[in-house]
Amino acid sequence: MPSTATPGARRRRWMRTPGAVAMATAALGGLAACGTDAAVSTASSPTSKPVSVRSAVVADSECQQTPPTGTVDRTGSDLNFHSGEIRISLVPTATTPTTVPAPTPPPVPVAPTSSAAATSSSAAPAAPASQCFGYRRWGNSDPSVPPDSLLFAFKGDGSGGAQVSFFVGDLTGGGPPPAGGVRHVVPALVAPINAQVGVSANGTYYQATQCSLKITAMSSTRAAAFFQCPTATTSKANPFDPSDDVSYDSDETAASSAVPGAPQAPSETPRTALLSGWFSVSR
Repeated sequence: MPSTATPGARRRRWMRTPGAVAMATAALGGLAACGTDAAVSTASSPTSKPVSVRSAVVADSECQQTPPTGTVDRTGSDLNFHSGEIRISLVPTATTPTTVPAPTPPPVPVAPTSSAAATSSSAAPAAPASQCFGYRRWGNSDPSVPPDSLLFAFKGDGSGGAQVSFFVGDLTGGGPPPAGGVRHVVPALVAPINAQVGVSANGTYYQATQCSLKITAMSSTRAAAFFQCPTATTSKANPFDPSDDVSYDSDETAASSAVPGAPQAPSETPRTALLSGWFSVSR
């Protein structure tokens, strides 16, 4: 089935530069238009109740689990997965961090004393709380996104979802194709590679283009990895929101549509967050 993505969306790809999200958006747009072999279904019974978007929130401890390990085949071939899940922790931040702390469970709440209650109005605001989200594998069973990327997508109910994308050359070592029957040999993949991670949580989409991805399994039977992203920023373009009508050509048409001398609306400062977690998919 042909993709329903707009021409502007098809022209853009998720590159290594910060703020780019169109490649994965266009890919997911095509998946939504053409269907999926692992779509999440809900009961059609009259007694069924609508599921809250916040149903994707799971225990913080699930985001701290270790993904499965297995063979890491650097050929990047015969990848086809039908089940799996992702756990992704989102920690809002007030400023851009320079390091990525390991996810930690929230502190045990303590009942306030009488003196604390008396001064609660003047106390400093509490630090942003972290949340752990869980989504199921979604989209095409083949994660390949021509010409050069792998995209692992996961979705929950409503507009919730997450995706992990990276260049296939980082997996294969970027070597030339075999010539004369001699296979290109690359060393074991022990160091993390760069990845792009996005998550749609509670109606807001966060994206990060500079993430550390440690692959723990990559073969025809299983793919798994854990990731850490020091800086994710909010984006108006949400590939998991079916009502998303954001123009992907807005940056190209802004100059032509602006009226000379007219006051410009203030732009909203993107919020930032730390992202971390893991995913695992299997055949």
